[in-house]
Amino acid sequence: MSTRDGSVWASAAPAPAVLRAGAILDALADARGRALTPAQLATAAGGIPRASVVNICAALHERELVRAVDGGFALGPGLLRLAQSYLDAFDPVRSFREQVSRLGDREETLQLATLDGTDVVYLAVHEGTVLMRLTSRAGARLPVTCTALGKAMLAGLDDTGVRELLADREPFEARTPWSVTTFDPLLADLRDIRSAGYAVDDQEAAEGIVCVAAAVPGPPPGGRPFAVSSSLLKSQATPERVAALAALIKDVVRRMGAVA
Repeated sequence: MSTRDGSVWASAAPAPAVLRAGAILDALADARGRALTPAQLATAAGGIPRASVVNICAALHERELVRAVDGGFALGPGLLRLAQSYLDAFDPVRSFREQVSRLGDREETLQLATLDGTDVVYLAVHEGTVLMRLTSRAGARLPVTCTALGKAMLAGLDDTGVRELLADREPFEARTPWSVTTFDPLLADLRDIRSAGYAVDDQEAAEGIVCVAAAVPGPPPGGRPFAVSSSLLKSQATPERVAALAALIKDVVRRMGAVA
C-alpha cells in the first residue's frame, strides 16, 4: 500500500473498466447536457470500443449515473446525490453554509469557490432574496485572472508564485473587454488586494456585473485556498455599496477561518 495526499491507495493497477467509465462520464460532462450516442461516446472517450461503451453505460444506468436519452446517453441524477454527499463532507462547504445561514434574510447571493489549477471552481451558492442571473452554480468554472474570487486567492501568493502558476497562460483569457490579460496589471491588482483585504472585478467576468470577494484566512485545508464572493449590478455598485459588501464578506470569511 502507498499513501498520496493523506489517502491510502492500493498498489494494484486501476481497473480498466472503471477508467473507461470515468472517461465516459467526462465525455458526457463535456457535452454540457447534450445526449451522445454510443458511437459518439466511443470517440469522445478516447476510442473505447462501441460495445464496451454500451455495456458500461448499461451498468452506469443501473446506478442512475447516466440516463438514456434520444438514442444516446446523458449524465444521470445519481451524480447529483454523490456530488452533494461529497460537498456535505467538505469542511469549507459546511463551514460556509453554517456561517451564511446566520446572516438571516439578506438580498445578497454569496458564493464559495476554490482553485483547480488556473480555474476558479464554484463549490456552493447561498441564494439571497434578490435573484441575479449569474454563472455561479456549484461546479461552474471561470478563469482565475478575471474573477474577484480568483484574484482574492491569487493574492495569497507572492508575485513569483503567481508568475509560476500562470506562466503558460499569458495572454490570459478575456471574458469581457475589461478582463486583465497580462501580468503587469494583474500583479498591480494583487498588490491593491493584499492591502485592502478584498478583491473587486469590475465587469471582468461578465458585462454589467461587479463582483467583490475575500479569501478565507488561515492555513487552507489540503493546501487549497478558498474565497467567498457576492455580485452587484454595475448600476448599483456605488463605492459605499461595494465597501458594505466587502465588509459583509470579510466578516463571513473571518468566521469561517476561525472555525476551520
